[in-house]
Amino acid sequence: MEAARISVNVDSDIKKNAQRILGEIGMDLTTAINLLLRTIVREERIPFDLRTKNAYQMEAYNQYVNDELAKSITEANDPDTKWLSHDDMMAKLEHQRQTRSHV
Repeated sequence: MEAARISVNVDSDIKKNAQRILGEIGMDLTTAINLLLRTIVREERIPFDLRTKNAYQMEAYNQYVNDELAKSITEANDPDTKWLSHDDMMAKLEHQRQTRSHV
């Protein structure tokens, strides 16, 4: 195997902190970079998730919706669940509206 040299400019604090962390797990910077590049070649992708801030927020929202849906399904299948009729629910909502308008 013929070795090739790569020259990369990085923030000196990032380099120091990366070297410290890698050292704690018994790895140097060169080995970590080689590991990253080998993984990219093997998997044909960057081996970690890259997203915008908005994408992370959407994932969190989707998880929330899925969790709430699962709770609703569990509740709907529970034989002890108390159900309100449409008329009872509408009366309850009207009472809440009237209560809020007097505040």
